[in-house]
Amino acid sequence: MLSIGLLHWPCLDKNGEEIATAVTNLDLHDCARVCLTYGINTLYIVHPNHRQLDFAKQILDHWLKGFGGQYNPLRKRALETIRLVSDIEDVKRQTGALMVGTSATRVEGCISWDEARERARSQDICLLFGTGWGISPRYMKTFDAVIEPITGRGDFNHLSVRSAVSIAIDRIA
Repeated sequence: MLSIGLLHWPCLDKNGEEIATAVTNLDLHDCARVCLTYGINTLYIVHPNHRQLDFAKQILDHWLKGFGGQYNPLRKRALETIRLVSDIEDVKRQTGALMVGTSATRVEGCISWDEARERARSQDICLLFGTGWGISPRYMKTFDAVIEPITGRGDFNHLSVRSAVSIAIDRIA
């Protein structure tokens, strides 16, 4: 089974400093919709700051318990995939999955998309995506594996996390 983790810490800013990024409404909605489209049951939103998790919960409550769910039942179904957690250890405990990171830059020893797809057929995998300018390299070393970057035709490689999640899920699922 495949699950997705959207990490907000420890991520990098444009200067390479470790930061916690803000939860965004667009990331919640768009990543959840991709998960529902591809039959992925769980999207973990990982943030250590409880105010940020409360903000995400307010958005979810509007769509899951409030008027939003009546207004757009499909959006409600998508957002039902989301689980709010404070750290990656919560994800590990809940899934028991292989933690597989993603990065816009090549990491030594990274696995191919074909290998990731094969692993996903035989074991539970949680694909981890960083917000901001990506997951901190020191934290990336704690994962079970890292997938090779998504590359385009030129030397520019800084997709929005929503785009990266969509492409990665399509490649694996």
